[in-house]
Amino acid sequence: MELYSKYIENDSFLSWIYNPTAETTKFWEDYMLKHPQEKELIEALKEILRDLRPEDVELSEKEKEEIFTKLLNKIDRKKKSNQVFFLLKRTYKYAAILILALIIGTVFVNNNFQKTDTFLLNDISKTPIDSLGKPNTQLILGSRKPLLIDEKKSLIEYTEQGNLVLNERDTISGDVENEGKSLLFNKLIVPFGKRSKIILSDGSVVHLNAGTKFMFPEKFDSNERKVFLSGEAFFEVATNKEKPFIVKTIEEKVSIEVLGTKFNVSAYPIDSDILTVLTEGKVVVVEKNIFKTQRAILKPGQLASWNKDAKKVSIKKVNTDNYTLWTQGLLYFESESIINIVRKIERFYNVKIVFENPNNAKNINVSGKLDLNDKIEQTLENLTITTEFKFEIINDKKYVLK
Repeated sequence: MELYSKYIENDSFLSWIYNPTAETTKFWEDYMLKHPQEKELIEALKEILRDLRPEDVELSEKEKEEIFTKLLNKIDRKKKSNQVFFLLKRTYKYAAILILALIIGTVFVNNNFQKTDTFLLNDISKTPIDSLGKPNTQLILGSRKPLLIDEKKSLIEYTEQGNLVLNERDTISGDVENEGKSLLFNKLIVPFGKRSKIILSDGSVVHLNAGTKFMFPEKFDSNERKVFLSGEAFFEVATNKEKPFIVKTIEEKVSIEVLGTKFNVSAYPIDSDILTVLTEGKVVVVEKNIFKTQRAILKPGQLASWNKDAKKVSIKKVNTDNYTLWTQGLLYFESESIINIVRKIERFYNVKIVFENPNNAKNINVSGKLDLNDKIEQTLENLTITTEFKFEIINDKKYVLK
C-alpha cells in the first residue's frame, strides 16, 4: 500500500491531476526533478487516475466496479513492459472500491478547488522564521507586506468588526477586497527570543512560543475552525458545538480536534515527537491514513506523543505544568533530558548553546524549574547547579556547556 498511498491521500497530488494550476504543476514538476526515482510511479498514477474521473460524483457500487475493471484491464496491457503498472495492479485489486471512494470524496465534492491543507502546510513549512534577517515577530495578512512587531511579547486581537488590534494600540483593517471570496489565511511568525498571543475571531486564545509559525483564517466561515501550526502553542478554545476546532500540524497525517478546551501542542520540525497535553476538557488526536483513521482521546492531565519514526501515538499521565508554564516564562521539567532543556532555552533566548563533549550529555536527565524572565547567564547558572556542567560565554549569542 505504501507504494502509492502517500500520493493518493495527498490533496495536492489529486488536485494537480484533476484541476491542474500553474502552482500545482510547478510543485510536482520540481518534486520529480528532486526525486527522479519516483517519477515513473508518479507518471503511471497520473495516467491511471485521469482515466477514473467520472462525470457524476454519485456513483453506484456497480459503476465503481466497472470503472476499476477498465482500469485493471489497462494495467494488464502494460504489465509486461512496465513493472510499475504490475505493482500498482497487485495492490489496487485489494482496495479498488475504497480508493475510488476516497478520490471521489477528496476531489470531486469540491470542483472549485482552492488551497488544500497540503498547500497550506507546505506554505507554513517553507516560510522562514526570520525571513527579513531581523529578530521581529511578523504578522502577514493575506498577500500584504509583513507587519513587523519589535516587542518581545505581542498581543493581537480581532474585533467584532473584523479588524485587528495590535498590542492594544494599533488597529489594522481587515481585508475588504477579499470579502466574499475564498477563505483567507493569515500567518503569524514568532522568531526565537519572542512570544505572542492572539485572540482569534471566534474568541479562542492562542499563546505562541518562540520559534513558532501559525496560520489562521481571518474568520471561520466553514463548518469547522481549522488552523495550522509549526512550533508550540497553548490553546484556549472557545466552545462551539457546531464547529469543531482543528489544529493541523507539520506532520500532515496528525491533527488535534476539539469543541472547546485548553491544551498545549508542541510540533517543532526538529523534534522527534509531536506532543499534545490536555489541561481541561477533551481533545482527540487524529492520525489519518488512507485505509484507516486512528483516534486517541485524551483526558485532563494526559500527554499524547506521536513519534515521527514509529508513526504511532502513546498516552501517559503527566504533570501538565511541565508543558504549559512556558506561557508565563517558566520552564518546569521532571527527569527530562538536558539536551531537550537546552533546546528550549535556545529558542526562548534566541542563542546557540553547544556541549563541549556531546556524548557527556546524552544520558543526563534533570529535574527542576527555571525562570526564563531572568537573563540568559542567570538561567544557565541555575541549570548547571544541578549538573556537573559549567558554562562559558563565547559571545552574546553563543555559549558552551562543558
